Amino acid sequence: MQSLRRNSLLLLGVLALGILLGIVVRQSYTQSPQERPRRGSIEFGRSDPPIEWKEEEIRGFKDVYVRISKEVIPPVVSIIPTRIDTVLFFKNPFRRFFGDDPFGFFFGPENGEPPVERRERRVQGLGSGVIVSPEGYILTNSHVVTGAEEIEVRLPDDRVFEAMIVGADTLSDVAVIKITGDIPRDLPVAYLGDSDSIQPGDWVAAIGSPFSLTSTVTSGIVSALGRQVGPVELYQNFIQTDAAINPGNSGGPLVDIRGAVIGINTMIFSQTGGFMGIGFAIPINMARRVMEDLIYEGEVIRGWIGVTIQDLTPEARKALGLETMSGALVADVVKDRPADKAGLKAGDVIVSIAGREVVDANGLKNIVASLEPGERVPVTIIRDEKQRTLQITIAKRTTQPTSEQEPEEPEGPETQENLGLELQTLTPELREQLGLPETVQGVVVSAIAPNITDARSQLRSGDVIVRAKTEGSSWTNIRSIRDFRRFAQNVKPGESVILFVRRGDGTFLVPFETPR
Repeated sequence: MQSLRRNSLLLLGVLALGILLGIVVRQSYTQSPQERPRRGSIEFGRSDPPIEWKEEEIRGFKDVYVRISKEVIPPVVSIIPTRIDTVLFFKNPFRRFFGDDPFGFFFGPENGEPPVERRERRVQGLGSGVIVSPEGYILTNSHVVTGAEEIEVRLPDDRVFEAMIVGADTLSDVAVIKITGDIPRDLPVAYLGDSDSIQPGDWVAAIGSPFSLTSTVTSGIVSALGRQVGPVELYQNFIQTDAAINPGNSGGPLVDIRGAVIGINTMIFSQTGGFMGIGFAIPINMARRVMEDLIYEGEVIRGWIGVTIQDLTPEARKALGLETMSGALVADVVKDRPADKAGLKAGDVIVSIAGREVVDANGLKNIVASLEPGERVPVTIIRDEKQRTLQITIAKRTTQPTSEQEPEEPEGPETQENLGLELQTLTPELREQLGLPETVQGVVVSAIAPNITDARSQLRSGDVIVRAKTEGSSWTNIRSIRDFRRFAQNVKPGESVILFVRRGDGTFLVPFETPR
């Protein structure tokens, strides 16, 4: 007991000493009022700026976005689309659950009024647009105004007008609206530039109404050109920029340092819903062509040649014996359509059309879309490692028909170990199950080897291989498993192979290299 008491007294002594030392230390690190310096006696920061600019050297740079804002903000408008929904309100809350009203005695219609009341609910959106004509035409995005029954346009000077939809094109996300009623004579109009003249690194500004904050200007540069970021069926050639774009900016202009509109802001890449430094704008040259078609024709007129295309991969380039990665690989040709009539075949690589170089599949799609239906143009292809030029007549893009192939010759199932594929005969039962017409021939993929990680991994059970090719050889038509067996036996280790595959109504190419 005495030992415990001694230990307790010792512990209390240590704690008291610690508190006393803390007070002393704290006082030693705390400045007393008498020691504080006189206000203004200390000089903060260095005495001169690190970089000395002459006024004439910095004047133009300092005011560049100020001048852009003053000139470009006036024709940029806020667009407020309104969708009107009809909502049903049940006077008797039990009717919506029980149909015939079991409580009609208590909640029956009063004065002959129906038990359901229809009310309108107005749902407003927000976007931006840019005035492009003194006649009141405004360029914006299709997704801003689609479905709107009323549209209100608010100018930066707080004037408000009603507008109507002239036309909208969902494939390019471009729409045109027009101010209705009396058009003011002092309507500000934007200057439309040339998006083909811009390059990565150019200064730009994005203008619009993000989060209802009208006339917002954000600055940045052109980060990249020719981006494709959405579904392949859309027409895309986006300008990528790091100028901040947020909800409400859609439809507003992207301008260069001369104040010329070079794009229409349309979307962002984001993992949070907010801006992350990657925004996309439709090039004004593309938007302008769509706009003029909508105004003058009421529809967008695009060229079409009747091919299914895909980008070249290193494996495809090697198998086809190409020296370049530029071009679009033809995966399928629609029978009796322009490409078929001109002599194009699956496996051809289109490197130019109408005198314009084809960089990739998306580039070819955009070039063809810009050509006039009925126009006859040259198309340069590479086939069997030789370049040749064909003449093709452009058709008008409508609903794209599917391609057709030839009949089959069924045989038993077989595994091709060197290619990692298990194949099955295309029997009448399988044909009916897969919904394939009688004209389709080939062999059906039933499985692939589990260790495959290249392009063959995209194959699914039910895909039909209709042609095959190795580097330095011509295409082999696959009419039966016997045909594929002969083809596979001639494939050497380390050799590049391309399979022409049909899935449903579509076709695609599978390039890969066999293991050494």
